[in-house]
Amino acid sequence: MTRKQRRFFLVLAFVVIKLPAAASAERVQIRGDYCYQYGDSESLLAAKEVSYAMALRKAIERYKTFVASTSVVDDFQLRKDLVETIASGYVENIEVEREDIEGRTVCTELVGYVNPEAVKDIIAKKVKILSRQRRREFGGIISNLYLKIINYKVDTDSGGNKLLRVFYQIKQSPPPGGTRMAVFCFDEEGNPIQTSFCDIVASSSFRGAFGEQTCVIPAKAVSINIRF
Repeated sequence: MTRKQRRFFLVLAFVVIKLPAAASAERVQIRGDYCYQYGDSESLLAAKEVSYAMALRKAIERYKTFVASTSVVDDFQLRKDLVETIASGYVENIEVEREDIEGRTVCTELVGYVNPEAVKDIIAKKVKILSRQRRREFGGIISNLYLKIINYKVDTDSGGNKLLRVFYQIKQSPPPGGTRMAVFCFDEEGNPIQTSFCDIVASSSFRGAFGEQTCVIPAKAVSINIRF
């Protein structure tokens, strides 16, 4: 064997030895914990499964790459989908380090390993797909900067009060005091009788979350028109 050949095989052996270490260096550890209190209708096995799933969810949500990559994502459903996607196929070698059962409470602490680049890549792809979908989505009956009204319905409660039920979807985090919507009310002949105001206070701050608001309108109102 020549000197050049010996040098080649030495370099090759070095690369082969280093490859597993390099591959494992790409992965980082994530850690999560969760305590679940289960009810009388649930089994201990089901409670363990919930505690495990939620601990894994917490591990992903706390992972710094996930936090950084989703810092501009305010869509509740997208964040949920991302966590489920990562949990189902991107976390390896999951180990339960602690499982405590006290009364009807199950606590689980676990660790797993993820590839940061793979996590960033799947988040970027999901966000890109959502951006394309949003360009084609329903704009609502009316909308403002914070909400879009997707439907409404006039009902009467047991006390005889006429109610307007408004169904909305959040576009971006609304102000704490809510968003005021004007309700123009008309009688059976189409004459305006009163303008009411409905303050919509969103129950969530996540983009894409749905909500419902109920407001009282005049009993004589037969038809309405709504405006922000």
